[in-house]
Amino acid sequence: MILDKICREKYKRVEERKKLILIDKLYEKAGELISTENNFKNVLGGDNFSIIGEFKKASPSKGIIVPDFDIEKIAHIYSEFKIDAYSVLTEEDFFMGSDEYLKKVKALSDRPILRKDFIIDFYQIYEAKILGASGILLIAAVLGEKLKEFYEECRKFNLYPLVEVHNREELDLALECNSEIVGINNRDLKNFNTTLKTTEDLIKHVPKGKIIISESGMKTISDLQKVKDFGANGALVGEMFMRNIHDEEFKERFNIFKGE
Repeated sequence: MILDKICREKYKRVEERKKLILIDKLYEKAGELISTENNFKNVLGGDNFSIIGEFKKASPSKGIIVPDFDIEKIAHIYSEFKIDAYSVLTEEDFFMGSDEYLKKVKALSDRPILRKDFIIDFYQIYEAKILGASGILLIAAVLGEKLKEFYEECRKFNLYPLVEVHNREELDLALECNSEIVGINNRDLKNFNTTLKTTEDLIKHVPKGKIIISESGMKTISDLQKVKDFGANGALVGEMFMRNIHDEEFKERFNIFKGE
């Protein structure tokens, strides 16, 4: 499965980085930043439907999405869209992401940033804090029963996890660790197929008071309206923006949707 392959490569990457900077040093440096203000949850938990705009150059299923991946240009357009928060891919081998992208986005904007990667080691949590992220993706399908300990470690460092689930079993794991932000991934990570029915079905089992973010598979403004109608508090959108970033008609329709 592609997920297993990604995690194997990620493990190798992390082990190499540990040789460059010892985990104790990283932990200490991250600890110095614990008191850093974090508005990731607040931005997503408002009355309006929130949008997390993603900086995404490529994916395993679609290949290169944005050949001219200009961080500064994308950040400027997202600012025009009045996007609520950003998600930055830092996975190198399959999504062509980079820690440098996150640092650059951080320097360009005061929007809260989600570090989107395949988190398999506490080392990456400390990295996220140092890089300037205020949110971090935890994937239930990756962490399984270890999800709770990773969730708690993130909160120790004032990072808000967006816990990603795509079936009932994973949702139960997320709720067991009292996840405040639940990401319902419409993409099956085993075969990368997408369907918005995943959000429609799982959202019925999420208790009130949770922030629910629908992820993946939204290609049009109508798709955003669907997940909003299902009861989601927001959506994480990457490819739709990347493919329509220069389309003025799309911008107009999006602003209408957002009530601008």
